[in-house]
Amino acid sequence: MKTCVVVGAGGRGKDCYAPYIQSKGLFKITGVVEPDRQKREKFRQTHGVSEDMCFEDYKEFFAKGRLADAVLICTQDRMHIEPTLLAKECGYHILLEKPIAPTLPEVKLLEEAFQDYDKVFMTGFVLRYTPFIQKIKEIIEAGEIGDIVTMQLNENEGFWHHAHSYVRGEWNNSKTSSPLIVAKSSHDMDLILYLVGSSCKYISSYGSNTYFKYENAPGEDVPARCTDGCPYADRCSYNAVEQYTTGKASYFVHKFECGSEKEDIINALKTNPYGRCVYRCDNDVCDHQVVGMQFENGATAMFTVSAFSLENNRTMKIMGTKGEVGGCMERGEITLKKFRDMSETKITVTTDGTKHCGGDGGLMEHFAKTVYEADSNADGVDPWMFEAHRIVFAAEESRLRGERIKL
Repeated sequence: MKTCVVVGAGGRGKDCYAPYIQSKGLFKITGVVEPDRQKREKFRQTHGVSEDMCFEDYKEFFAKGRLADAVLICTQDRMHIEPTLLAKECGYHILLEKPIAPTLPEVKLLEEAFQDYDKVFMTGFVLRYTPFIQKIKEIIEAGEIGDIVTMQLNENEGFWHHAHSYVRGEWNNSKTSSPLIVAKSSHDMDLILYLVGSSCKYISSYGSNTYFKYENAPGEDVPARCTDGCPYADRCSYNAVEQYTTGKASYFVHKFECGSEKEDIINALKTNPYGRCVYRCDNDVCDHQVVGMQFENGATAMFTVSAFSLENNRTMKIMGTKGEVGGCMERGEITLKKFRDMSETKITVTTDGTKHCGGDGGLMEHFAKTVYEADSNADGVDPWMFEAHRIVFAAEESRLRGERIKL
């Protein structure tokens, strides 16, 4: 069995990838790198990692040379470049969480560095590995809708999800993380490229942080925290106490590491970032953005990401010369319509229960398969991941400049 080390035991490394790897026996997890002692120790016990393979600092780990076959780099966005380049020097097969870098120059640096790499280098573009997308890809390649002419993809974040991650959370500020389109939607661009099957030529984009700012607060007397006795608590959709105890944001409470009792959650909200009023945070990323794309094969696509939806899901429609196909990824519902006979076919796909509609499990399966086959196929670098990142940075440039960008 091939071995792997998880670098960054957070939401992706600890909660998504490692459990799936262990349950399916894809790799033997032999090490962990995590600066938080409590998280590191919990990971060690869960996966039976020896103490000499637990590291606080990734520099210390990589200084020892190659200690496993593969590494999963799941650090924060602005901590991707150095450990990735160190992993390359050691000759690891690498899965790097998306976005691969927070700036375009760093993306270019990685693209140049891995141009002739003879090991696997992939990123966490989970959406293409969902059963939903795999079925749509199958329909397209079978010629059911003819040639793709245009495509619409909506990333409906969910008002509660956006408030958690992009207003109160780690990805709320482009100076400390990255723009919304980079942090949230690079794998959506990969998805569009994957389905259209052509490189992007032109991009135009518009968007802003329209709502989550002080001037939109229900009153000038809103407190800094929802736990400070807000007079508008009973009519605010973003009341943190309500959202994290009984609302949809309770999904994220495990990240607080405070227990599941209401009193414990409220006490955590008194000091952690998630108890802050959404109108009094340091956020500067967009709460909605649209991207228009034209491809080299003449096809077009329109992508929309928005905080202002009830559900957190993705919906799409792909229109071709012979028909159309689309649906909702989270519900696993696909509708295929053909022009010639005016037929309409409903298709339902199921997932393995992993996050991102089965994409997390699909990604791990694909990464493991590619690593195991790497001895006979040295070309393990996916070129689409670099173009997907160039697209999101071009979209942000277009938004800021108010101009169409040629890639």
